[in-house]
Amino acid sequence: MGKKLIIIFIVISALELYNFTFLGPNFIKVFQLAGIALMAVVLIIQLVYQKEINFRKHFNIELLLIFIGVILSMFMAQWGHDQSLSITFIAQRFMYFYLAYWVLHSIKVSVNDLEDIIYWFGIVFSILYILQYLVHPMVIFDVRIAEVRETVRIFLPGFFFLILAYFLTLNRLFESFSIGKLFSILLFLSIVILMGTRQVIFTLLLLTIINVLFSKTVKSKVLILILMVSSIIPIILMFQEIFISLIDLSKDQSETLEDNVRLRAAVFFLTELFPNSFAYITGNGADSYNSSYGFMIQMYRDAYGFYQSDIGLIGDYVRYGAFFALGAFLILFRMIFSKTSDSRSYFKYFYISILLTLFTGGGPFAQADSIVLICFTLYIIDIDKHDRNIPEEEAQEHELTEITEDRY
Repeated sequence: MGKKLIIIFIVISALELYNFTFLGPNFIKVFQLAGIALMAVVLIIQLVYQKEINFRKHFNIELLLIFIGVILSMFMAQWGHDQSLSITFIAQRFMYFYLAYWVLHSIKVSVNDLEDIIYWFGIVFSILYILQYLVHPMVIFDVRIAEVRETVRIFLPGFFFLILAYFLTLNRLFESFSIGKLFSILLFLSIVILMGTRQVIFTLLLLTIINVLFSKTVKSKVLILILMVSSIIPIILMFQEIFISLIDLSKDQSETLEDNVRLRAAVFFLTELFPNSFAYITGNGADSYNSSYGFMIQMYRDAYGFYQSDIGLIGDYVRYGAFFALGAFLILFRMIFSKTSDSRSYFKYFYISILLTLFTGGGPFAQADSIVLICFTLYIIDIDKHDRNIPEEEAQEHELTEITEDRY
């Protein structure tokens, strides 16, 4: 139970307590730093006192590349944009949540516990999103809120928990049907539609169909597809105004591609922001309101609507450079193409969804909440590889099998 509480605390700190307005930005920042400090303390204690045998960490190189990019970008923020190392060190604090990968390996959390955390944080995100949607224009969360496409888009932390929880629940539904699982899936789909993001909606629906067709656990694929279509039709009817708005928007943007704000933002940041050629390798660093660099980035948001968070991995590359981008691509490639057990196949669809929306939204490799979630998936895959590589007759005597026994 103690291990689970540690992980929940880390997740909540990565989520910035969902940015409840009554908490205030200073308290939220301190709480996030407390989560990072907790991870550091756990790693130090485990390094000194841990006597157990560890299993192989398959993603050390990828995470090392990401940290190299983060460190190099700090120096470019100072040399190229006159933002001090200390300010950048605090501004990029959310990147330190990659430590969660080694924390999970140190305390050896149960896979079942992690999957439960993923599911319930997906549920919590859905409930909070609906709550803010219903009370709008009253503001409960200090996050970006925009009225577009016949809906209210709320940029609440934890969105990727919803996406992974969706594929996890879908996988469990294929193994054993229940009304609760079906309701959860419909709830997750409803939130995605409410957000009014075309790429995410159609990516999720496409990958759901592919998942059904290629799943080894589904007995009657036709029946499942019929049931899913029957369930989705009422949702489409409920949100038909949003769908009509999305279709109209697609027609308008296809005729005026040069006016696409994401495309213009990407071109601007890639051509105008870099102070020198070397910055294309190191990145520009994370910006902070405590420097002129941060005020300049905010001016681009206010005056032109250019958000680095709207252009996915391009925005992250602008901040953290080539080493970071290489590490992110290696994780994507390995998670999509590596062999996994059937019970972990939902990871592939999660990462394919990231790949398909990699340049059209907030990049998951540079947001604290999704970074923690990525560390969850890397850790679980490490366990999955470990389990499949141990001979069956030795498995019961191995010291690490206790962390996966509850799955069986």
